[in-house]
Amino acid sequence: MPVETHQPQRRWPFVARDVERAAVRGAIGAVEAGGALVIGPAGIGKSRLADEVVTARGGGRVLRVHASEAGRDVPLGAFARWSSSRTRAVDDAGGAVAAVVRALTAESDPDVRAVLLVDDIDLLDPLSALVVHQIVAGGLLDVIATLRSGQPAPDFVRTGRLTRVDLEPLGPAAISALLAAVLDGPVSSITVAFIQRVSAGNPLYVRELLGDALETGALAVVDGLWHLRPAQTASQRLTDLLDARLRSTTPAERRALELLALAGQLGLSWLHELCDPEAVESLERRGLIVVRRDGHRLPAGLAHPLYGEILRATLPASARLRYSRTLADLYERTGARRADDLLRWAVWRLTGGGGFDPAWMTEAARRATLLRAGAGLRERLARHAWQATGAVEAGLLVCAAQFDDGRFADGYRTLDRLAATVDSDEGRAGVALTRAFYLGWGAGRLDEALEVLEVAGAGVDGPVWRAELAAQRGMLLAASGAPTEALALLEPLVEDGRPDELRAAAAGGMAFMMAGRFPEAMRLSRRAYQLIAEADREHRDSGVLPGLAGLCVRVITDAGHPAEARDFGGAALRAAAATGDAHGLAWITAGLASLELPAGDLDRARRHAVEAAAYFRQVNSPIGLGWVLAIGLLVAVHQGDSARAAVLRAELASTRPELRQVRMYHYEIDRAVAWHTAHTGDPHGACVTLAERARHWAGRGAVMPVVVICNDLARLGRPDLAAAVLAGVTVPDGWPLGAAIQAFVGGGDPEAAAERFLRLGFTVYAADAMAAAAVAAGGATRDPARVAAAAAALAARCPGLHTPLLARAGTGDRLTRREREVALLAARGLSNRDIAERLTVSGRTVENHLARVYLKLGVHGREGLAAALSMPTAEN
Repeated sequence: MPVETHQPQRRWPFVARDVERAAVRGAIGAVEAGGALVIGPAGIGKSRLADEVVTARGGGRVLRVHASEAGRDVPLGAFARWSSSRTRAVDDAGGAVAAVVRALTAESDPDVRAVLLVDDIDLLDPLSALVVHQIVAGGLLDVIATLRSGQPAPDFVRTGRLTRVDLEPLGPAAISALLAAVLDGPVSSITVAFIQRVSAGNPLYVRELLGDALETGALAVVDGLWHLRPAQTASQRLTDLLDARLRSTTPAERRALELLALAGQLGLSWLHELCDPEAVESLERRGLIVVRRDGHRLPAGLAHPLYGEILRATLPASARLRYSRTLADLYERTGARRADDLLRWAVWRLTGGGGFDPAWMTEAARRATLLRAGAGLRERLARHAWQATGAVEAGLLVCAAQFDDGRFADGYRTLDRLAATVDSDEGRAGVALTRAFYLGWGAGRLDEALEVLEVAGAGVDGPVWRAELAAQRGMLLAASGAPTEALALLEPLVEDGRPDELRAAAAGGMAFMMAGRFPEAMRLSRRAYQLIAEADREHRDSGVLPGLAGLCVRVITDAGHPAEARDFGGAALRAAAATGDAHGLAWITAGLASLELPAGDLDRARRHAVEAAAYFRQVNSPIGLGWVLAIGLLVAVHQGDSARAAVLRAELASTRPELRQVRMYHYEIDRAVAWHTAHTGDPHGACVTLAERARHWAGRGAVMPVVVICNDLARLGRPDLAAAVLAGVTVPDGWPLGAAIQAFVGGGDPEAAAERFLRLGFTVYAADAMAAAAVAAGGATRDPARVAAAAAALAARCPGLHTPLLARAGTGDRLTRREREVALLAARGLSNRDIAERLTVSGRTVENHLARVYLKLGVHGREGLAAALSMPTAEN
């Protein structure tokens, strides 16, 4: 994988604090003076929030006071600037305080009230605190003060005279936005999850982590995506910052901290058993560990994830072995009560050494596979279990880890060893299912995979295993783009609508999707995901895990529910990132990329496509890579990015997708190639070829690809070709997107089709349908200007969108980014002043932008603008 080590632009934007910023602004923006108290832990951004608010005011003085531990014993030390000369002749404290207050208020502009900004208000000396109290009580100035969490506030603060604003740690979405802005490029979800976990959402810690990672080269661009090597730990600067608290501990306290660093968390009673209870209590009092109630349990853990990073990095090897054995012995003595406990026990036992229960080790290996733990750890666990038991199940877990690690030759050798020893239906079926899965999905050798399953089916007597083999065959046939053949095998297995076998449910969801039967596809895909979410699934189901969430995203999207698909995919993405599941991340982000393109967020679609491609390269999946390269090519063409499109077209050609028999994603490749061919000057040839591909898919019973391709034909300006293809295809009931495409292709009322697309959330399709209506309106009696304005308004919702229909209608991406922002805010009812404050521009600038927007969209004033942008909103 190509690695770039260039340094990014070092920008640190202020993100995800809109609510808190509005609260502070509201507290100081009234007619009468007010104030806000911003509370949060060190490094959370309290001072930055205050600075952002006062900077955006656009006028008035800012009187800054920085309290400190060193100055809290100096009377009026925080206000030395105002007290040194003016209070020299004042003997009593009250007079000195009054003099400082007069000095401060004298610096305030009579027209724009000054703001007193006090950092660390708890560190003020008593007289300085009295100054602030009098200013707040008298309403003399606006006041913004900051206070570190857990520190006592002055009495006047607790009276409620200052509005309390709590700053919470940044969440995953905010961390992702921050990293992308600072690094000036997309960041892998695994990297975001790691930094979120280690920093616990603290912006200061994020900055230190990034600074060190960039300096050491641990953070680099891999295949267009910023990626942090997993071994990266806390920076030296951050270690120095936090290690001062750790260095002050006693040996007994250090033992407790190191045990928790290895264990993650321990029940309080167990921690007392292993360590001095008084040392544990001392650590809790000092805020180095926390104890939280979890049902009937009282788990203890380190107060911040970075403590664990520092402790593990400095832990001697001998101590690591000793602690690991101690923890493993403890769990064996008390019993691992939860599945996660068992996995941790196995890791400690392998690290610390000693005998183990083979059944426990096998279960731990199964659990590691289910959780998509690292392939190296999974193979170690499974190999120990296999050597101890000789069980086929453990051998298959070894094989799965080898394949997922890209060691295909080792995986096939392991399967050969297992095949020579199996003597039961379960063993024969298990080996065949695993071999067929990796032959089909991994190598794309579908014919060989189907033959393996057919031979195994003839040698298996049990109905359960025969059904499993049939389900796998159905899945591979669906993957080959032959849903009719697949459903002949699968419908008997899912006829009750609620199958209990994961493989049958997942295969059915895939086959029904390709056939365009989305009610069944939705039901089975959701059932499959429900089954995989249940605890203690057997290892034989693990093969469908990586693509299942991505499949669900695609099914839900194409069924006509993109908002639901986005929520589902986002949750699945966070779960996969938390466990470091590169396979899952690849398929999920690819699904999200295919969602965001028709929804109109082209920039997000591009980022998802770049990330998915990086993961597919990482896990060596040419099938998935071909799919997401096609999505990326579609995005590039829709953005008018000819250079990027050419690069992606070349890479797509180099993957040789025509040589691979898993063809369910080939229709996406057909679409992407056609759009690029049209974009580069041969729209007629592109559409003729695309229509031929649509007929090919129709001949295989793959209705969904046919309908989607016909939508492309109409959007490329050839609704005649699309209508001719669709004339021989029946669009199944219960598929709203298919019905909307059929209405669009029919050409009777593209404006009505646009409304249907928009209600479903497919804004790009809606924009093109309205553009088609605008083109048709040129010779009709309807108002061409109104339809063109509606098409332009829809295009404005999809920043950067370029399509042939929009170009023909003259309604392409004519608004600049700032004009779009102003137009959308005005349509929501914001005044020019509100818009100016929101965008930090002048009122005259807003007026000028609106004048240009009215001209470009052909509307008259705000009322006309609202009408142009008031298409029906997405139901989702």
